[in-house]
Amino acid sequence: MPIFENIKIQEKVDLVRNLSLLIKSGAPVNESFELLAKQSRNPAFKKILTRAKEKTEQGSPIHQVFEEDSNFDNVFVSFIRAGEESGTLDENLILLGDWLERQNNLKKEMSSATLYPKIIIVFATILGAGLSLFVLPQLTNVFAGLDVDLPLTTVILLWFTDLMENYGLQFFGGLIVFAIILYFLTKLMAVKKMIDKMMLNLPIFGTLNKEYQLTIISQLAAILFKSGLPVRQTLSIVNESVTNMEYAKSLSEVIMRVEKGTKLSSAVENHPHLYPEIFISVIATGESSGAFSDSLTYLANFFGNRVTERTKRIPVVIEPMLLVFIGLFVAFIASAIVLPVYQITTGI
Repeated sequence: MPIFENIKIQEKVDLVRNLSLLIKSGAPVNESFELLAKQSRNPAFKKILTRAKEKTEQGSPIHQVFEEDSNFDNVFVSFIRAGEESGTLDENLILLGDWLERQNNLKKEMSSATLYPKIIIVFATILGAGLSLFVLPQLTNVFAGLDVDLPLTTVILLWFTDLMENYGLQFFGGLIVFAIILYFLTKLMAVKKMIDKMMLNLPIFGTLNKEYQLTIISQLAAILFKSGLPVRQTLSIVNESVTNMEYAKSLSEVIMRVEKGTKLSSAVENHPHLYPEIFISVIATGESSGAFSDSLTYLANFFGNRVTERTKRIPVVIEPMLLVFIGLFVAFIASAIVLPVYQITTGI
């Protein structure tokens, strides 16, 4: 499906909650899809719902309708399939809506944590490019003709200005090409594994990344268990949902051990660098008490709150570093321009 036909998460949340309400009220599934299609303002979404109406009228199960569309991932399909097979579709749709909303909120929190640094970096880049292309070239001839020994900062600035004036288009074109190549390289499995491993070991962001992955694992596993899915299927879906390859690899090994009869708490113990002691202890408590779903819910809330707290602290930590960077940049430009002028006036 083309990129411009992608369905927003909020539209999916509204779909599953409205569909749950209609099914609970006794409305036939095909009529529910027809009503939701009429209400939708998104042409792409309207097309999906219309196709769902036609498929269900032909006897196709609901999960199959979404399974054939790339807008809906394995988690979405599995929730609906489990609800259809267990006869609790309306309840599972509510759980699915909760999951989608939590995921959306979690992504927003992670994005907002880096918003301030992104804005500062963008404005610093625009300022630097504007100075290099429009202001500094006007000063180049003046400084080059001065009969004084120019300071190092001015020499560097003149060199950079000359580079931009003569090879500016090639420089920025090269940056764009480099960014495109880098983007496609990150899609390669080997490169993605290396980046994901590095991301978990970064100062500040490494711990945040680990807690983000643990939040995804706990939240999704808790909801899937509530929806009636067995352990093996739950872990498989969770494995496909984590965004870090290191956690995906660890979960694949955990699944193999669980299939051989090992307890989940014992299976994750083999990866202490990914799963902290509190995670293992709470899982073990849930297994022994029979309240496994409640234990996972506790972990989801615990790590979710930790992620929220850390994302709020990140701007506070990064702000001084950005201010130092901007201060050094301004000091460099100022010294490169002011020092030669000061030397001339001193000579006079």
